[in-house]
Amino acid sequence: MSENLYAAPQAELIAPQPETAPPFYVVSKAKFLTLYILTFGIYRLYWAYKNWHQFRHASGHELWPIARAFFSIFFIHALYREADAILQRDGRSHDWRHDELATLFVGGVIVTSVLDALSRQNIGYPLIDIAGMALLPVMAWVTWLGQRGLNAAAGDTEGRSNARFTALDYLFIVLGALLLALACAGLLI
Repeated sequence: MSENLYAAPQAELIAPQPETAPPFYVVSKAKFLTLYILTFGIYRLYWAYKNWHQFRHASGHELWPIARAFFSIFFIHALYREADAILQRDGRSHDWRHDELATLFVGGVIVTSVLDALSRQNIGYPLIDIAGMALLPVMAWVTWLGQRGLNAAAGDTEGRSNARFTALDYLFIVLGALLLALACAGLLI
C-alpha cells in the first residue's frame, strides 16, 4: 500500500507469458492414418520434418529437421528417446516401448525400399507390388504407435489439437486417392 492516501490504486502489471509450442508435432489418429495411407507413405517425410522442427524450437538444439526427415531411419530412435525423456522428466507415463517401435519403423522402411527397388526392376511382378501395397497400412500403424508417444510427450495423447483436416490435407487426400485407384487398376490389368 502507498503512503499517499490520495494516490490512484496501482495494479501490479505482469506481462502475459507467450504460449509455448509443444515439443513435438501433434496429430490425431484418423488424420495421421488417412494422410499416411493416401499419400503412399510420403506423409512420413512431412511427419518427421514437423517433429524435428517442433523439437528444435522447443529445445533450442541446433539440428537440421529436413535432413533428419529424409534420413529418418537414422534418427527415429533419437526422436522417440527425446519424447520418452520428456515424459519421464514430467513424471508422466506412457507405455509405448519406444526402442522397439523405432526398430520396427527402421525395418519397415528398409523392407519397403527393397520392395520398391524390386518393383522398379519388374522383379516378382505383381506379387512384389501387392506386398508393397500390403505393407503400407502396416507401416502406417507402426508409425502411428510412435506418434502416440510423441503426442503424449506433447501433452495431447489423442491429438485433438490437430484433428481437423485442412484444405491442403484434402488436396493430398484427393490426389492420393486417385493415385491409389490408378495403382489398383494397374495391378488388375
